[in-house]
Amino acid sequence: MITKSIRARLLVAFCVGSLLVIVLAVNLTYSLVKRVLYSELDHFLRDKLAYQQIAAAQTGDRIVFRLSEPLLNTMQDPGGMDFFQFRFTDGREVFRSSGLPEGVNLPNVGLIDADSSKGQDAVIYITDFKADGNIDDRLNLKEQSIPIRCMGVVFEPKPLVESNAGTNELELIKVHLVVAHNCLEIESVLSDLKSRLLLIGIICSIAALLFTALTVRNSVKPVGLISRRINDLKIGDEDESIDLKEVPLELVPIIDRLNQLLKRVAKTINQERQFTSNAAHELRNPLAALRSQVEVALSSEMSSDEEYETLYNIFGLQQHMERIVSSLLLLARLDSGSQRVNSEEFPLANLIRKSWKQFFDKASEKDLKIKWEMVESDISIKSDEVLIGILLSNVFENAVTYTSSSGHLVISSEVTEGSVIISVKNSNPGIKNEEVSNLMRRFGRKNPNFTSNLGHSGIGFSICRRIAYDHLGGQINVDVTYDWFTVTIVFPTTVVLGNHYHV
Repeated sequence: MITKSIRARLLVAFCVGSLLVIVLAVNLTYSLVKRVLYSELDHFLRDKLAYQQIAAAQTGDRIVFRLSEPLLNTMQDPGGMDFFQFRFTDGREVFRSSGLPEGVNLPNVGLIDADSSKGQDAVIYITDFKADGNIDDRLNLKEQSIPIRCMGVVFEPKPLVESNAGTNELELIKVHLVVAHNCLEIESVLSDLKSRLLLIGIICSIAALLFTALTVRNSVKPVGLISRRINDLKIGDEDESIDLKEVPLELVPIIDRLNQLLKRVAKTINQERQFTSNAAHELRNPLAALRSQVEVALSSEMSSDEEYETLYNIFGLQQHMERIVSSLLLLARLDSGSQRVNSEEFPLANLIRKSWKQFFDKASEKDLKIKWEMVESDISIKSDEVLIGILLSNVFENAVTYTSSSGHLVISSEVTEGSVIISVKNSNPGIKNEEVSNLMRRFGRKNPNFTSNLGHSGIGFSICRRIAYDHLGGQINVDVTYDWFTVTIVFPTTVVLGNHYHV
């Protein structure tokens, strides 16, 4: 899974890159040191090959070695790190170093010209005894593998003759010489070097990780500041923009385009608000005149019941249009921020009952069963009484309108420390959970078709949300179950007097 976080991506990229560089550096250093050591060892083996070729001579059908006794003893040191072995080309042994145990032969290297005097790695196996003095016990035999670097060559020793006359009659013998060096010490040094390099690599990796984390954090810090600045922007204000002086060069084109987009959005929102306000204002006078004409017509004598019913329906439509215009004007004021918030003290229970009074008759006509769960009437809060009244009126109107006849309605309020919770719960008129988001949108309704008998246009919840979120600093939630449609309003406030409890 690829993470979408820029910080995480940079951190992972830096860490992976650092680890790859460290691993490559460790392996390269190890390889270079090993190559240098074995290159020096190959020079040593070539010198030894050359020296022992000079020391070997042929006398008759035998090979002899012209070495002084001290030098021979040095070459024959059983505890030495160097081995050599002279063999005829048919494999018969001529001479070997005493440090090379019986039965152990050096590899057959250097038998061909292409292989001559080239260092090669090999392993010899030496059977040793445990130091317990019991040589006859086969269970104490211990086989030890020894890594060696070996080199071989086939040459003809110089003949030793008393006179030149015998040289032409002498048949020269070819000898296969193999020299080797015990690499246990070198491998131990290389192993120790590798361990130290790995330790240094781990330390460097941790240091690189810390440095990378610090670098990435400082590098993306401007992005976090810009994000917070964007979050604090007021959408709809044409003066709001992000200062490009605080933006990294790489983000300047993006932020510049964002500022242009913000100005276009603000301009569009202001034009929409202005249009809504102007249209609502322009419609008020014709609607008022239409209402007067209909009222006059209704008060006069009618020639038939059909005429009266038609005028009455027209009057209902006019009232519905007036409510829409009033709602649009209120929504325009809320959107533009021109609606002032006046904080004053008032009894919460009295305001809720006062807001309910205008819907009492309609609820009685539908035979709704009302249940009150209110705070005591002596509990007062400090908030905007007008805005809360508008909010409650919209919620009550929605509940009474859409609750079926003989349905249930529960109105409750609660004052906690620093907040007020008002809940209006009515019998579910058939709303499903997936339809709630559509109802909360502006002009959102369960049935998108206009229904004059209900007289709703879907602006009420938009007004409630705007008041609750933007002006009261609270929230409004809708919860739908099979039996209930519940609207819960929560906003912070100050409790002025009284105790908060249910009755």
